[in-house]
Amino acid sequence: MMKKRLLPILTGLLLVSIIMVQCKKNNDGVFVLKAPSQSITFANVSDFIIDSTGKTINLQAKVSSPDGLQKIEIIYQPWNISKTIPVSGNDFTVNEPLLIPTNAALQIHSITLKATDAKGGTNSTEIKIGLQDLNFNKVYLSDVANASSLAGNLYGVPAPMNKIASHTFEMIYYAKTSGVKIRFIPNKTSFTPIAIGTDPNNVLKLITDGTKSLPVTLGVAGYYKITINTLLLNYTVKPYTPIGTAPAQVAFVGRGFYDYPNMNWQNALPDIILLDKDPVNPFLFTKTLKLGTPPGSTYGSAQFIMTTNNGWTDFWRFDDGTAPVSAVFNGGVNTEIPITTTPVTYLFVFDAQTNLVQAIKQ
Repeated sequence: MMKKRLLPILTGLLLVSIIMVQCKKNNDGVFVLKAPSQSITFANVSDFIIDSTGKTINLQAKVSSPDGLQKIEIIYQPWNISKTIPVSGNDFTVNEPLLIPTNAALQIHSITLKATDAKGGTNSTEIKIGLQDLNFNKVYLSDVANASSLAGNLYGVPAPMNKIASHTFEMIYYAKTSGVKIRFIPNKTSFTPIAIGTDPNNVLKLITDGTKSLPVTLGVAGYYKITINTLLLNYTVKPYTPIGTAPAQVAFVGRGFYDYPNMNWQNALPDIILLDKDPVNPFLFTKTLKLGTPPGSTYGSAQFIMTTNNGWTDFWRFDDGTAPVSAVFNGGVNTEIPITTTPVTYLFVFDAQTNLVQAIKQ
């Protein structure tokens, strides 16, 4: 018997196509081709991206044939899977539990689903199981809808979560408006192949497939404590009450702001930049500024810190000089960000409750 069809496979998590054929000898010993049964169709085929630690998943697909079905086979030799399910009728929904071996390789595994109709015709498809180590070093919280919004920012976008245990990540996050939609990504520049979000069939559970996961939708504006587990694929979102007292003012001190040519590490007005305090959240400060070498200057890096406009008494430096993600109160390092005479405009964000810092390209 021979079958010819396009079979999408994943190589590293990228789709390619190959031609697969099946054949058998005729009575003269010559191999002959036989096309797959066009009457057998597959729908709602489930693919997976999961951790490789002995989980049980459910292989799912709908198989149909107007000629009637006689059997469904599930085949994957590397895992010694060879199961035949006798069926009848024109439609059958596969919902078959499968235990992933604990020693399964971290790769894409293709489980063959083969259907035979009442006339002996066959057709097959594949269920892809992508096994990855989901105990990521870093996971980022993204509150943007598309990958283009992840690129081009100076720092802090998407926002990194704190890894508090194996597979477990946590963050205090401020939603500026109600209904903010968030997903969780290990690759800070892309939503594929993995973007962790809710299962379309169960909003209480997470899935990893970036093409299928839905954002977690937050409630009213305010702070939230968000925790996710990438192994158990669950999450919690709880309202969070800010602690401490918000600073009355926050200012940039240093140099590298294009429209402030006289600014060069003075610590008082007018040669510092006061950030705008949010009218609702007293911990949130923002300012839209051009970063670049001012006219008449020759230096090539933006060096700055933040202060409370109280001399050098209280200040914040950063966890990293070139790609900061958080402010460090009375500690850290100055920025050392390369700039040119061509300025770039950013929305600078500082949350004094969480110490989150961002520079979002405008």
